[in-house]
Amino acid sequence: MINSGILDIVIGLVFIYLLYSLLATIIQEIISSNFGFRAKILERAIFRMLEDENKFNSRFSSVFYLFKKTGNGGRKNSTSGEFYSHPLIKFLGEDNAKSKPAYINSKTFSKVIVDLLRGDEVKPGDDINLLIQKALNESTTNWGNTKISNETLSFLKSIWADSQGDVVKFKHSLESWFDETMDRASSWYKKHTQFILFFVGLSIAIVFNVDTLKIVDKLERDPKLREQIVQQADAFVQAHPDLDTKLMEKEIEYKKAVAQIAKTDSSINNNFITSIQKDSLELEKYKLIKSRRDTLLSRAESLIQKDINSVHHSLGLEWESYECKSGWFFCFLKSLLGWTITAIALSLGAPFWFDLLNKLMKLRGSVATPTSDDREKKQG
Repeated sequence: MINSGILDIVIGLVFIYLLYSLLATIIQEIISSNFGFRAKILERAIFRMLEDENKFNSRFSSVFYLFKKTGNGGRKNSTSGEFYSHPLIKFLGEDNAKSKPAYINSKTFSKVIVDLLRGDEVKPGDDINLLIQKALNESTTNWGNTKISNETLSFLKSIWADSQGDVVKFKHSLESWFDETMDRASSWYKKHTQFILFFVGLSIAIVFNVDTLKIVDKLERDPKLREQIVQQADAFVQAHPDLDTKLMEKEIEYKKAVAQIAKTDSSINNNFITSIQKDSLELEKYKLIKSRRDTLLSRAESLIQKDINSVHHSLGLEWESYECKSGWFFCFLKSLLGWTITAIALSLGAPFWFDLLNKLMKLRGSVATPTSDDREKKQG
């Protein structure tokens, strides 16, 4: 038989983790948007595809790179540098000429690689197959005459041979290569953001005094408090039955919006674009970024005011009510441990805690859980 008191403590803790992980996720997204994390992860993936050198020797260096101010991607006199200097890529940046695109599609990638191999002076009627073969034989691009790295060259020669010199088949192979790399890049992004989410969670835990050890102690000692938190958790789940789906939908909508701008940008990326068109496109990008930032800030404010403040007050986590009965140094170490546990929990992300909370609430519903009034009547 499941102990209903322990189950309520777990539910209360999971609910608290869910609320604060939602806030942590929003803050992490704001940081990600401001520093262009996705663009930098994409650049890392392109660099890995087109260069032999490993640019990131450790997790710390790769995470630090996300906060570093960089130019337009790649390096000078390199294939990756040429890739990011290509007009089709250069003008896909979200806000200015030096920014990097956060998303490109596989067809854009294959188009740019073929352009680099055939050169920028190709004319209608030229034999593109010969130009590509020449670039592969000489191990240099025909665009800027930069040396193609050995590993990349070997792979390009391999898929060129597999395509039997057919440019269309060659492009399809390039697109498959890009899609596979982007699948790995998605996992890189998740790992990096989870690492950052830990420090965001630690900051939230300290600022809001979300000490896991203290919360468990309060829930264990106060049955009425447990009931109150569980009721709030139940009300939250009832009010947001599809929260995990909505979180995914918001991300998908943002990706689609950015992809649409990239598509529009590339479609007018030519020498005949007018200054009015450029200004209009830049304004559209600015509106998208501003809308995304404002939405995130609004969600954070609403979450704090409606849900977090209520739970925070119920648990008495305010710094004004902080008590220390065994010396400040010992209290600090104990609190630091509690904050760290909270930070680790928040780094798992809101979808994880929402899914777990739903399962626990269903489990609780299958267990007869007496209320405090029922207990009083039984004792009487």
